[in-house]
Amino acid sequence: MTGTWTLVRLIARRERLVAPVWILLLAVLAAGQLNRYATGIPDLGAFAREMSANRALTAFAGEVYASSVAAMAVWKNADAIYTVLGLIMILTVVRHTRGEEESGRAELAGSGAIGRLAPLTAALLVTSACAVLAGLVTAAAMVMTGAGTTGSFAFGAAITAAGLVFVGVGALAAQITQGTRAAIGLAAIGLGVSYCLRFIADGSGLTALKWLSPQGWSHLVRPYGDDNVAVLLLSLALFAVTAALAFRLNARRDLGLGLIPERPGPAHSVRLRSPLALAWRMQRGLLIGWSAGYAAAGLVLGALALSIPEVARQGAAVEEFFRRYTASPEATMTEAYLWLIVLGLGYVAALYPLLVLLRLRDEESSGRAELLLSTPVGRMRWACSHLAFAVLGSAVVLGAAGLTMGLVSGQAGKVLSGALIQVPAVWVLAGVGILAFGLLPRAAAAISWAAFLFVNLFGEVLGPIIGIDYWAARFFVPFPNLPMIVSGGDFTVLPILIMLAVAGLLTAAGLAGLDRRALSS
Repeated sequence: MTGTWTLVRLIARRERLVAPVWILLLAVLAAGQLNRYATGIPDLGAFAREMSANRALTAFAGEVYASSVAAMAVWKNADAIYTVLGLIMILTVVRHTRGEEESGRAELAGSGAIGRLAPLTAALLVTSACAVLAGLVTAAAMVMTGAGTTGSFAFGAAITAAGLVFVGVGALAAQITQGTRAAIGLAAIGLGVSYCLRFIADGSGLTALKWLSPQGWSHLVRPYGDDNVAVLLLSLALFAVTAALAFRLNARRDLGLGLIPERPGPAHSVRLRSPLALAWRMQRGLLIGWSAGYAAAGLVLGALALSIPEVARQGAAVEEFFRRYTASPEATMTEAYLWLIVLGLGYVAALYPLLVLLRLRDEESSGRAELLLSTPVGRMRWACSHLAFAVLGSAVVLGAAGLTMGLVSGQAGKVLSGALIQVPAVWVLAGVGILAFGLLPRAAAAISWAAFLFVNLFGEVLGPIIGIDYWAARFFVPFPNLPMIVSGGDFTVLPILIMLAVAGLLTAAGLAGLDRRALSS
């Protein structure tokens, strides 16, 4: 453990700007929703009854267990907070463990007076402290906004527990895999499975499934209701087990290697005839993994659509739900649910092209791009070969989900079309990624993640909190502008053309910037 506190100070210094931002953002999301419900909904009892009868919304947000202002505010945003915090914890702990080994900094630090277990210990301490701070700051913000003290700290404990679970999962994934991308991917699969189990539990009424989901454990606390913090012992136990396994693997493996070794190369050299062939070898694992995951998600979510009960169109909240997610008075709850699912898959799929394009930055910072560009291959051919997978791969991923979900739900053509119509909106995010890479390469990763989180949080969560109506979100986020063809809407070409034009302009500007700037490490 020699040198642990030195590394703790180093990691804390590196996180001193980013960590306070996302901690305060989570607190604003929670406390802002409380203030919005306190001033904007006159009859919370009726609102709670309407929401509990809407199986589509309970699948996304969770079970409605109380009708107080604080409980309904938690119901609205808690699942988003648990999930976003889990993703942040994974990215943070992997960056300071496997990322340090991959960059060579861990080997450099280890050549000094640094113990073998010190880097992992320091990463776990700082990341866990961030999860604890997120819970405490959010609880304090809820109390200051007028919520009860006991429920607020129960909510804070649920947030901290959700974060700690994925600190441990991320640390363990960093020991199992060899490479930062593989570690993040493996841990993200765990986060996705946990989310899907909770989603199915609340969407189908099979509440027992929550006991299989770490995010479900945080939901079972029921802040401002039962305040059952004892269930979080499961989260702490899982964190302890995953952290202990991470330490054991860290002590037994070689620096830079993982429990799962990289596959040896082919016995004979593979002749790559073009940059596109090279990009295919580099991107095919990501494309296949995302396509398989989306196909499986389509099967599960499509099957869940068959159990969605119809809801009478009465009550302000139900009317608002139908107004947002349907385009015809004759649309059914099943159609509204299918459109909501397809839209959600589109929001998440926006991450895929950003991951593809960030591989370009990895190639540049590692020096491999410079070697490639010393051959007759030009910058545009190199960049466009990866851009092709960002563009076409997005359509493949969404098409896989739309096909399986449509077949299972019995509305194959409509659902597949609804999934593919998300593609232009996803390409807008891809344009943001290539623009950041071309103009600000060192900040490309931060800009890409910020754009992804902004798009996913603004329309439904952050916008209403700061007073921007859902319908005004279409000026900031592309997805609300899509024609709702799954839920009774007609196909209109104008918003699609506008998105394609915006994506094209962003991409052209990014490629022009790449062509003019110097390569950077």
